[in-house]
Amino acid sequence: MSQPVDRPRRIEYLDLYRAIAIMAVVAIHATSTAVAHYPKNTFDHDLFYFWNTFLQFAVPAFLFLSSLVLFYNYNAKLNEKGWVRSFYKKRMFYIFIPYVAWSLIYFVIKKWLAGKEPIEDSMQLVKQLMLGTAHTHLYFFLIILQFYIVFPWILALTKKPWFKRYLPLYFIAGQALFYALHLQFHFERTGSMLPSYLVVIGFGAWIGLNFDSMMKQMNRFRYLLLGALLGAGSVSMYATDTIKTALMEWPILTFTILFIIRNAFTLSACLLLLIVSERVGTRKRRKEHRAARLMDSLGTVAFGIFLIHPLILLFWRRELTDDLARHFSLGIVLSYIAALLLSWLCAVGLRRLKWGWVLIGR
Repeated sequence: MSQPVDRPRRIEYLDLYRAIAIMAVVAIHATSTAVAHYPKNTFDHDLFYFWNTFLQFAVPAFLFLSSLVLFYNYNAKLNEKGWVRSFYKKRMFYIFIPYVAWSLIYFVIKKWLAGKEPIEDSMQLVKQLMLGTAHTHLYFFLIILQFYIVFPWILALTKKPWFKRYLPLYFIAGQALFYALHLQFHFERTGSMLPSYLVVIGFGAWIGLNFDSMMKQMNRFRYLLLGALLGAGSVSMYATDTIKTALMEWPILTFTILFIIRNAFTLSACLLLLIVSERVGTRKRRKEHRAARLMDSLGTVAFGIFLIHPLILLFWRRELTDDLARHFSLGIVLSYIAALLLSWLCAVGLRRLKWGWVLIGR
């Protein structure tokens, strides 16, 4: 009979990572209407476009962190009996139930606002549950559920030296193959498919399996990562169309360049965010600071904030006053503040309720 092993130490500063990432997610959703509202080549459009596009690393950052934490925590449990069943019960249950609950909430509210009867469109709800389309952010849960389904199998493969040694390369190849197949067969809703995020998931797994040594390595190359973030980010935001136009006769070359640029931007952002969280979030330097406790609270309920904040934005935009409509940029900034703070307060309150996990998980 296998003996249980000591649980890995908790990485305290990951709550700071979650806090920064969820602030970025809310900012993306808050600024999306401004990008569409303002004419191109105006100051307001360019300003909101920059923040909306630059912060697009936020959702992949959560997948990166989920992978890191899972491989970090469960690597030691590989030889324990029954860990797979326990994993599925805990992870799937506390993700799937909130997903269904919020899909129903968004479905009913949007039908009500449109003056329609939700019961009459029950089959539409089933379709939206299958596709993650009850609201714009719920696709994320399809991705994370797909990851949870395959995680035990991937973790089991890490027992094989040939897989563990070159793990990131397998994930890079897997995502590249998926995109190459997409060019040929034109899959729908690739953003809801796990293979679209294999690079960040693979590097999250690699760091989770080799955490202490990888953190030292990343700190050594932090300026290189910063250069990759700035360089790849600039090209990704402002030169993608130029690359497509210049290389339209060489689609494979175009695909390769854009694949490298987009993943360099996203991955470098995830790694730098982890480095910043470690440096700023060390308990010895921040445990007495009120701001640190607030950020920890924000990170602890990030999952709940992710679920709730689009509902606040939905009503904010519907009830936007005439005065704020005339000052659209101010309205966008205030919508961000309101969505973040109100969803934060709601998530903290729900976390204290016995049944709160139904809405914000655990």
